[in-house]
Amino acid sequence: MKIIVNGNDLSSAVMKVSKAISLKTTNPVLEGIKLSVVGDSLTLSATDMEIAIEKTIISDTFMEGKTVVPGKLFAEFVKKLENEEQVELVLEDENKLKIVYGASEVFLSVLSADQFPNIEKTNRENAFSLLQKDFKDIIAKTAFSCSSDESRPILKGCLFEINESFLTCVAIDGFRLAVCNKKVKNASSSFSVVVPARALNEICRLLENDDQEITFINERNKFMIEVDGTVFITRLLEGNFVNYKQIIPSEFITTVKVSRNGFLSSLERATVVAKEAKNLVKLDIKENYINVSANSESGNVNENVIINLEGKDLSIAFNSKYLCDALKAAGDEFVNIYLNSSISPCVIKPYSGEEYLYLILPIRINS
Repeated sequence: MKIIVNGNDLSSAVMKVSKAISLKTTNPVLEGIKLSVVGDSLTLSATDMEIAIEKTIISDTFMEGKTVVPGKLFAEFVKKLENEEQVELVLEDENKLKIVYGASEVFLSVLSADQFPNIEKTNRENAFSLLQKDFKDIIAKTAFSCSSDESRPILKGCLFEINESFLTCVAIDGFRLAVCNKKVKNASSSFSVVVPARALNEICRLLENDDQEITFINERNKFMIEVDGTVFITRLLEGNFVNYKQIIPSEFITTVKVSRNGFLSSLERATVVAKEAKNLVKLDIKENYINVSANSESGNVNENVIINLEGKDLSIAFNSKYLCDALKAAGDEFVNIYLNSSISPCVIKPYSGEEYLYLILPIRINS
């Protein structure tokens, strides 16, 4: 293998694929990045067997070939070469890669590419498309509600339900639920999959053109995208997702319209004091205002937030972090909050429309 590539192109490609390098493994090859030269292209690949990322860049090729470089070391070194117009990569033998830049050169120990796992691409049996900005928005509105509990791995991902022209994305961690809907294009069929939250966040980092459409492909327990020469593949989570529709109440006795920013600011101030009390914040909902209060050994907060109320007065308590997360993700000027009792979940929706929904379980307190 002998090629010349642009230093910035190489650095950018390595930064993208290095996200898939395995950090905890007994297999050294999974800590590496595969370099594969075919024709006038260099393809860089990395995988931890859960996700895989490939990036292809243009190369001036003198000899085709392939090898596996030490991922972390290669990434750190190549980052220092991003201002070099030409970087020469030469595989001198099976165990040594020479990197030439300017009047300098360095040698890295490498592994045989034959040991690297084969990254299989998917076909287009189940697919849908949407704008990159819509995908990033739907993940921002839901993925924070995924669980980190290893005992319930299915909840460490988002449920994707494709139904005709809509994508419904759902995340739940046992204390809160997030749902968001977006229109999609070119849906090949109705299907549902559970995609790991980690993979979804990494996909968002790859997307750089908000107004460009991106196609997502599902087949054989894998989920794949391809954008700007980058291929991202993730293994799907297996198991039965929670029947989230049964959790959401259909009727409410109290409805609150509130300024999202005003309510969020009050909750964030209360959270500063509530940290010592496990983020416990109490809400006393009256005719014209919500009284937001928090108490701890360090002090107390007591604020009123103006609202429009329909229905009965109510006192209820929450983990303030869950409320703040939902309000930050909502983004609208006003939101509606729906409640039934001090021990029933609250539901947060847009003031108009049905784009998103957040459900949060309350904390029982002594009245």
